[in-house]
Amino acid sequence: MTKEEFGSKVKMKSEEWGGLLDERTASMLVLDEMGRLDVPFNKIKDFQDAQEVSVRARVVSISPVRDFVRKTGEAGRVVNVQLDDGSGRCTLVLWDDDVRLVEQNYVRMGRMVRALDCYVRKSNFGLEISRGKFGTVLAKD
Repeated sequence: MTKEEFGSKVKMKSEEWGGLLDERTASMLVLDEMGRLDVPFNKIKDFQDAQEVSVRARVVSISPVRDFVRKTGEAGRVVNVQLDDGSGRCTLVLWDDDVRLVEQNYVRMGRMVRALDCYVRKSNFGLEISRGKFGTVLAKD
């Protein structure tokens, strides 16, 4: 495949997702569809607080979207997505623009999600992961 053909596939993938993906994430989806995305996934049972992880798991529940106001006065949005990879469960916390992944039905009940480069936080409610600065959330049946 030429660089131009790959670029065209990335552009089409981005358009397919309605502008929710940056170029890096769209590229990763194209590579995954080609069977060329090689990411080492962590098991939820092995997660530790403050660890950076990548996980592949199924969505088992989704909380209602919550709107809130930050201490700075800015509006924010959050939704919690419960994931299960067979070894354990954790909550994927989606903030602000990432909430659209749920609203536009890309992340939905029963769908497989790959959360790459996420940060683990142990809370009173169990393990939570959030997409890091360079992280990506990919959904696929």
